[in-house]
Amino acid sequence: MAGDLTYDAALAAMFIYLNRTGYNGLFRLNGDGEFNVPAGRYAKPRICDAVNLRRVATALSRPGVTLDRAGFDRVLDSAQPEDFFYFDPPYAPLSKTANFTSYTTDRFDATDQLRLRDVIVTLASRGCHVVLSNSTSPEISALYEDSTEVKAAGLNCYRIPARRAINSNAKKRGVVEEYVITNVG
Repeated sequence: MAGDLTYDAALAAMFIYLNRTGYNGLFRLNGDGEFNVPAGRYAKPRICDAVNLRRVATALSRPGVTLDRAGFDRVLDSAQPEDFFYFDPPYAPLSKTANFTSYTTDRFDATDQLRLRDVIVTLASRGCHVVLSNSTSPEISALYEDSTEVKAAGLNCYRIPARRAINSNAKKRGVVEEYVITNVG
């Protein structure tokens, strides 16, 4: 079970290896909680970018920087004004056939999307800096663009072009619109 893992340097190295050698850097687990991404087609993948890893380690070891593994709503327990939060949930499907809503064995459904919206509104209302990315599905549009709570919290909804390199149909790969919802900048 994922909750029983010890997060140490060896596990971090394995994650980096899988990220750099798996198909398009995708991370996904099947229903049994097992990694199920096909191998990428890389002649000489750059597995260890030592300079970048040291920069990230330095940034993460600064005073006041923490990484937590918890449900997204747990941030409400400790969020303070000026804290920064970035949320990248499983995107709401754009079509009836695009039903991928999870990267793990847990699902992320419409109820979770609504709970996430409420968390983001609460954080923004507290004076936290918030950035969320998501699809431009009708479900997400209704949650954010049509919400008086979102506007009252000072959140703005931007549709931006994003390149997609993963799709079972190669002809459907390319640029799609996605949301960036934020009170930053």
